[in-house]
Amino acid sequence: MDDKLIAQLSSRIGAYDRQQILIWQQMSPIERLAVADQAYHFALEAVRLTERQRWPDLLEDDFKWRVIRRMQGNQRLGRE
Repeated sequence: MDDKLIAQLSSRIGAYDRQQILIWQQMSPIERLAVADQAYHFALEAVRLTERQRWPDLLEDDFKWRVIRRMQGNQRLGRE
């Protein structure tokens, strides 16, 4: 990645992220995918935890749909 592209990205996502961009560049595609997978699973567990705290008595199917809707960002998902 050239310096001009890094500068454009840095201006959009913050000056401190330049080092992170360089780290990601040095990773193989498999390593980047593994990091993304870990981040997804972390977010999924955080959503599960907060939904269960908010709705402790929710039935399991309703709970799963709440989690799916939050992860997808679509509150109407799965509704008839």
